[in-house]
Amino acid sequence: MNISQVQKKSKLLRINRFLALNLNISRRDSDTLVEKKNVKINGKIAQHGDTVDEDDIVMFKNEVVQPTSEHEYYLFYKPYGYVSSHKRQGDSKIIYDLINNKSLKFGGRLDKDSEGLMLLSTDGVWLNKYSHPKSNISKKYIVTTAMEINFETFRKTIKDNDEQLKIHKLTELKKLTYEVVLKTGRNREIRRIFDVNNIQIKNLKRVQVDKFKIGKMKIGELKKINYHS
Repeated sequence: MNISQVQKKSKLLRINRFLALNLNISRRDSDTLVEKKNVKINGKIAQHGDTVDEDDIVMFKNEVVQPTSEHEYYLFYKPYGYVSSHKRQGDSKIIYDLINNKSLKFGGRLDKDSEGLMLLSTDGVWLNKYSHPKSNISKKYIVTTAMEINFETFRKTIKDNDEQLKIHKLTELKKLTYEVVLKTGRNREIRRIFDVNNIQIKNLKRVQVDKFKIGKMKIGELKKINYHS
């Protein structure tokens, strides 16, 4: 195999991956499009396992699927007091007051009263991987409380509004300061669990999502990272 053949082979993508990247949908949804015979490759109905490269013409519902430009990936240190939203809600500040690139989407929002690490990207599939509760991705937080936790009575697993909420790991770092690890990351999960336990949270900061860490980032900083899925 010569060099040009190696380069050609490296650009092959399975059809479900190609659709996910360029239609901004999940691979499961991509598989569904193929199953429904809505996708064609060079005029032929696509099958599961088919691969495509830059020379192939992929069509979905008789429209050519144009390959997107290379996606961008960022870490963002969300400040306290900012809403994780594209749309302004009353007088509240939103994170896009600090982010110039409005095309960036976010995964795993933080509420207005929380701060810390968020992932932003033009790649919705990548964001969903790290933010969906079913992904089982570890997320680490530093929580400061108004009173000490009694580990013997503190309930790490609760049911609230028909949702199962669970703290995967709870560790005391120092007096009134704790490390909390989630595997799901449902809406306001930590706050809801602490509320049930009658523990007031004074500060909540997310410091890590899977392998991505906030490190020495400054509040409000947007940091581009090199990532290849």
